[in-house]
Amino acid sequence: MLAVPSAADPVVFSLDVAGFEHKPRTVAVAGDFNAWSADADPMAPDGGAPNRWSATVDLPPGLTRYKFVIDGSRWIADPTAERGEPDGQGGTNSVVLVGGEAALAASTHRFELDARGWDDKPLTVNLAGAFNGWSKTHTPMQEVAPGVFEVSVALPDGIHPYKFVVDGDRWVNDEKHSDESLEESDGNGGVNSAVLIGFDARALPAPKPDHLSVEAMSHRSGDFLHLSVASPGLVLLGVDTQAGDAERVRVHTRTGGGDWSTHELAKQQTKLGLTTFGGLVRLGGPADAGDAREDLELSYVFEAVDGDARAFLGAGGVAGGLDAAEPFATELTPGFQTPEWAKDAVWYQVFVERFRNGNPANDPGAYPYENLLPWTSDWWETHTAFGEAAGEENFYEGAGNVWARRYGGDIQGLQEALPYLKELGITALYLNPIFEADSMHKYDTADFRHVDDNFGILAEKRFEQVAGETDDPATWKITPSDRVFLDFLEVAHAQGFKVVIDGVFNHTGTAHPFFQDVLMHGPESEYADWFEVTDWGDPANWGKPEMAGEPGGIQYNAWDGPSGALPVFKNDPQTGLAPGPREHIFAITKRWLDPDGDGDPSDGVDGWRLDVPGDIAHPFWIDWRKVVKDVNPDAYIVGEIWPWAHPWLQGDQFDAVMNYQFAMPATDFFADVENPMPPSVFAERMLRVAYGYPMQVALAQQNLYGSHDTDRLASMFVNTDRPYDGMNRIQDSDPSYDKRKPDAEEWARMRQAVVFQHAFLGAPMTYYGDEAGMWGPDDPSNRAPMVWPDAGTFEQEGVGFDPEMYAFFRRVIAIRQHLPALQRGAFNVVLADDDAGVFAFERVLGDERVVVVHNRSGRARDVEVPVDAERVLDLLDPATASVPAPDLADPQRPELEVRGDGPVLRASGGEATVRLPAWGSAILVAP
Repeated sequence: MLAVPSAADPVVFSLDVAGFEHKPRTVAVAGDFNAWSADADPMAPDGGAPNRWSATVDLPPGLTRYKFVIDGSRWIADPTAERGEPDGQGGTNSVVLVGGEAALAASTHRFELDARGWDDKPLTVNLAGAFNGWSKTHTPMQEVAPGVFEVSVALPDGIHPYKFVVDGDRWVNDEKHSDESLEESDGNGGVNSAVLIGFDARALPAPKPDHLSVEAMSHRSGDFLHLSVASPGLVLLGVDTQAGDAERVRVHTRTGGGDWSTHELAKQQTKLGLTTFGGLVRLGGPADAGDAREDLELSYVFEAVDGDARAFLGAGGVAGGLDAAEPFATELTPGFQTPEWAKDAVWYQVFVERFRNGNPANDPGAYPYENLLPWTSDWWETHTAFGEAAGEENFYEGAGNVWARRYGGDIQGLQEALPYLKELGITALYLNPIFEADSMHKYDTADFRHVDDNFGILAEKRFEQVAGETDDPATWKITPSDRVFLDFLEVAHAQGFKVVIDGVFNHTGTAHPFFQDVLMHGPESEYADWFEVTDWGDPANWGKPEMAGEPGGIQYNAWDGPSGALPVFKNDPQTGLAPGPREHIFAITKRWLDPDGDGDPSDGVDGWRLDVPGDIAHPFWIDWRKVVKDVNPDAYIVGEIWPWAHPWLQGDQFDAVMNYQFAMPATDFFADVENPMPPSVFAERMLRVAYGYPMQVALAQQNLYGSHDTDRLASMFVNTDRPYDGMNRIQDSDPSYDKRKPDAEEWARMRQAVVFQHAFLGAPMTYYGDEAGMWGPDDPSNRAPMVWPDAGTFEQEGVGFDPEMYAFFRRVIAIRQHLPALQRGAFNVVLADDDAGVFAFERVLGDERVVVVHNRSGRARDVEVPVDAERVLDLLDPATASVPAPDLADPQRPELEVRGDGPVLRASGGEATVRLPAWGSAILVAP
């Protein structure tokens, strides 16, 4: 089972499965060398030893981390490996050394903390970093002299973030030895120290004219910044050269032994003395027309040019000509696939209870803690006529008026709004939870099997409708409310919408019947093993749900605290969830993906958004993805992961995430005033967002600014220079948050951010009402009723539908859908002027090039931007291109109409000068 180096570079990985209870169907090896792909390096049974699987992989000298992948989803360490390290998820990565002790010595780094000048001398110091799962205890340091602590660690080539942990709980940076140029945010307001192991191009001699530093040229097929098959006809190719060395780089490609094609590559980033040239290469046709080429092999060779010098890089190294170079080769099948439709989607998030009331007969208000308010009532006022307690102090606290409010939004209202959304240009909807629940937000699910009656058909005798249902799917029925939703899906699909719903699968509400059964029957309940009960309490209190959480009553873990309103399902270290809830969630998933169970998922939802999925271990999501894709291979899986989400985006779990890593730097750049992010820093951050994941993931990401969990985008421009989603809940963090309506300049700055969102790589998502001019702090006040133009006059001054903002959103959406490069093109920075506050980038797909320019300053500027045409048009200029007015009687998605007599910018010397107003933007294309 040991990975045995068989020569200087080739390494034979082998796995003996003789002792496995279930013989694997497939085995693969994944590690640093293939970006931890679950299927890039398959293993095969040995002919003479059928229980032994093996594969040979070329590895560089030094340490390499790896695991074996069983049947595409079960990740195991090599139990006989001589080296291992924590994987950051509670397990272990195996480590193999190539090149012997000399390579080990070259990769061993000595860490030192000198605390001799400290007032409080450390008693213990440990080293923590990505290499040991940020463990506070795994790597102790030795006190080699009074106040001086050291440890030597063998590390693979690459950048390694780290910190010192002093006396068990104090995290300290390495002020003396850290490479500041490599330091990045630690997510807590500071930075991690960092060290580079291996080749450092910064040490190379300065570039010379007509000369190429071939030792710096490299292409790493296991790095998705260098090779990523986004779809069969669309491939990201990249190569590193010494910074400032090559004038231009191109890649020559051919498929199936055909003729060579040549593609220019662009500078994507410069870091650590290396410039990465790359681009998305379209192979022989539209990016989505590649099915016939899936089985073909792509051959490619990079060519670097500097004056009279040329170098061709292939799999065999650098050659003097194309014919002499041994091509790199890869199959045109993505390592994993994400839905093609998601890469072209324009998303819209709907908080159903506050979106539109299409059926007053199902309105809430029956429960004692619910108050049904008029749709247009003043959000910030107390409405005693509708059951609210008098007094400003009762808004959030005391009676908590705001938490008891209901407005009556429902599925019928959403269906009524489809023409509006179609005219806006929306193609995909994400719905907050719609299943039966007590709250207005529905994250306290009472029944995953059924749509909430307040969203469908209000039933006086609902329990009679579902009588006899158990956890057995064969007993499940379709209620009238379920039918309303299924009918909505049919109408939405017919109008070209995809519909994704919220899956809240790690907890329920206390009203869930299976949890209620636990409260009634204690450990005798058939669902006793479904939830994390911490104390069964006094048996005399079983059958008394009101005693739950009280002294002597049943105690349990809940997402919102001990014995709270959101009891969590029991976890299992091997499968993620205990058997009962695991199988139940699988069955629920199938029910809504294919409601009639006939094998045709066209009548079901088009995917799932997963709430707090990090609360369930990875093995569950690995198996859950199989359930989803078995029912509908084209279903979309998007997770609510706020930090970087690499463990979930390796092809075995999610297709994408709600891209808060897009929102954070983008709002820092566009919204902040006192300390705005410099354009050069923004360029670095957005290059990482664009290329930080495999390209098939990056193109499908949900790029959002705000959601039901943040303040609204418009209010971010009023309350500037705050951490993203920080100090924005008036009730508990910052009563100084300004809830006023934005002024004209703040609206203009917001529009600039919207342009960037719709021009950036990934799929833009709008939170309901942002396009209509809504504003407000974080929840609950970001969940006010939608400001429909036909709703009548709103009581709050200034609140109402903004037709100009709606028209602006229609324009930028129409531009995005008009230009394939804005949907699937590569992202390259072309200008980052810190002094002027100007940022420009291009999106390139085949021969189509779009340049987007932002003037993030309060004064008009003339900006010179590089273009590759003699004439260019600014599609944001209404004099250049128009969008027909909406027609809700015959709704159509907006189409851009470019005028033949509009203004034209003429280029000179490869540059065009564009005049941008304060906070202005331009989208430039060739006629």
